[in-house]
Amino acid sequence: LDAPGHTNPSGSKKPPKGSSKGVRDDIEQEDELESYMRFMEENPHLGLVADDEEEIYEYDAEGNIFGTEKKASMIDPLPPVDHSMINYAPFAKNFYVEHADISSLDESGVEELRQKLGLRVSGPSPLRPVCAFGHLGFDEPLMEAIRKAGYTKPTPIQAQAVPVALAGRDVIGIGKTGSGKTAAFLWPMIIHIMDQPPLKLGDGPIGVICAPTRELAQQIYTEAKKLAKVYNLTVICAYGGGSLWEQQKACEAGCEILICTPGRLIDLVKKKSTNLRRTTYLVFDEADKMFNLGFGKCCTLRM
Repeated sequence: LDAPGHTNPSGSKKPPKGSSKGVRDDIEQEDELESYMRFMEENPHLGLVADDEEEIYEYDAEGNIFGTEKKASMIDPLPPVDHSMINYAPFAKNFYVEHADISSLDESGVEELRQKLGLRVSGPSPLRPVCAFGHLGFDEPLMEAIRKAGYTKPTPIQAQAVPVALAGRDVIGIGKTGSGKTAAFLWPMIIHIMDQPPLKLGDGPIGVICAPTRELAQQIYTEAKKLAKVYNLTVICAYGGGSLWEQQKACEAGCEILICTPGRLIDLVKKKSTNLRRTTYLVFDEADKMFNLGFGKCCTLRM
């Protein structure tokens, strides 16, 4: 029945607002679809994962997912470490012996070689570049792998950076894509790892390579696997978006080389799936991009 005193322009009477009296449920009230559409209009971003976020899955001992959490672009860094309180085992890091052909060059000859290679070098007492693989003293298995990769002589960045890395010194290398930067840090890494004591149960990786994106990490992994296979070394690639549980299990089994994105490395260390106590060779590939993405603090704490 219509309430008295409430009429519409057509003359029919209408119940007062808030009253359900005389309302047909199938017409006047909001149905499920209308309710859903109104809710989605009021919450347009519900259920969407932004590009800078990823879902992290939690697994039980058998690998079954039992929960998820959302990880934002702001990564909680590892807590600072007081290295003075830790007794690290000594390790060798200088494996470079300058070849007689390079030692015999005078300063003008060294400068001429750098100009020929298009090199610009700075830093205290930089080592001289080489011009042939024979000057680096690599063993035959590594040289065979290098030949299979298509190299006939060192590229300019390899000619200068490899001797410095073999000598155990810090290096910042800048070169274009395709200049051979990846090999320039992988070859010395293999030499370094082969001289270290074998891994024991619970040891973390000896060589760690951090890359800003999963795509770059996978590219480095492909190249590293070819070299590591020669020496029976284990390489693991860990990055956000991959199975955290599988990466945890792989790291717990042990590896000599870990290639990872910064956020995933922090996840693995926090979950005690790996540690950096044995890490003596560290690479930040495309470090400028890593700092631009906001990983600077994470990288500093890791060093």
